[in-house]
Amino acid sequence: MPARFPILLVATLGGLLFVALAGVLWGTAQISWADRFAILMRDETAPRGLSLIVWQWRIPRVLAVGLIGAGLALAGALMQTALRNPMADPYLMGLSSGASAAAVAAIIWLPTGMTDRLGVPLIAFLGAALAFFMTIGLSQRRGRMPDPLVVILAGVAVSLMFQSLTAFFLYVGDPHATRNAMGWLMGTAAGTQWHEVPMLGLSLVVVGAVALRNANALDATLLGEERAQALGFRIGRIRLLIFVATVLLTGLAVSVAGIVGFVGLIVPHMARLLTGARHRVLLPLTMALGAVVLIAVDLLCRVLLAPEELPLGVLLALFAAPPFILILRGLRRVA
Repeated sequence: MPARFPILLVATLGGLLFVALAGVLWGTAQISWADRFAILMRDETAPRGLSLIVWQWRIPRVLAVGLIGAGLALAGALMQTALRNPMADPYLMGLSSGASAAAVAAIIWLPTGMTDRLGVPLIAFLGAALAFFMTIGLSQRRGRMPDPLVVILAGVAVSLMFQSLTAFFLYVGDPHATRNAMGWLMGTAAGTQWHEVPMLGLSLVVVGAVALRNANALDATLLGEERAQALGFRIGRIRLLIFVATVLLTGLAVSVAGIVGFVGLIVPHMARLLTGARHRVLLPLTMALGAVVLIAVDLLCRVLLAPEELPLGVLLALFAAPPFILILRGLRRVA
């Protein structure tokens, strides 16, 4: 473990606490500092309307966004390890495209009563799961685990198919419904509710605990299949666990906040630059950084053009472009 890892982790957790408080205290509604303190302390003298804004809208939103950022960053780090590909991300297996097609189809075509009963998040999650099973089915080899390159190619094929369906639905759909669907596709955490936080938290805790327990196996996976097997690790089992964890984390994230790109691709590289590639230290820092990044960007989405709100995916793409270019340049030098 690097000697500076505890300092980095404490500093990152401190940054997480800071941006989380900022996300709770700032927003489109103007609240005085005295009222903010009273609201956080659940003081009976606090304005009722402002208390509702903080406790029913801002706090669950900040918690959900933080868990989504941590989950996507963790899924991205695991996918990059499983496929031994630095450009892999949680959406590589067609999960975002499947969720998009399912959600857009539900928003445009299904009756309002049916979408209210089922919920667009559940439909989007089922779409992501369908894309995952299609990718695994296309890349499966009889009696053997899928090859990483075949998984990538299958994921690209599945993504293209669902992207075509999404474009078709948007083209022929009602303009009003299409606008709602476009808002969901660009990512937003608006309207997040308390009941969505526990499932995000539970999935992150379970996947994170299992990943840390198998940290040595993940380290061995980076050495290649033959060397890992020589060390006694079952790479096929590890990859399968990673794929299942990815569809769980990514499917839940997409179902709550729509398509949130770049977090799972960029944040793991940021963590590696700070700690190296050992998963026992890489994964905790990756999750903390993912939460910090997404909470900070979501806060900017709320305040930059207040009272209007920017889509989460727009600012993420803008801020992720410079580090993405640096990663590409680094890969070119290695090649």
